[in-house]
Amino acid sequence: MSTPTLFDADIAATELGKKRRALMPVDAQIVDSYRAARSDGDREQMRLLRRNAAALDPQLLAELDGFDYPAAA
Repeated sequence: MSTPTLFDADIAATELGKKRRALMPVDAQIVDSYRAARSDGDREQMRLLRRNAAALDPQLLAELDGFDYPAAA
C-alpha cells in the first residue's frame, strides 16, 4: 500500500497531475512549491517564494514561517 505522499508525487508527473496543479489556487501552489524547495534544500527558491507570498498575503507568509517549527502534538 502506498502512502498519500508517494501517490501525490506519482500523480503530479501525469497529465492529471498537471491539470490538478493548474486548478490549485495560487496560495496553495506557493505552499506546495515552498514545501518542495525546503525538502530539496533550495534556499534561493524558498527566498523567492517567500517574497511572492509576502506580496500576495501576509498570512501566507506566516504559514510558510510555520514550516520552521515542529508540529504540536
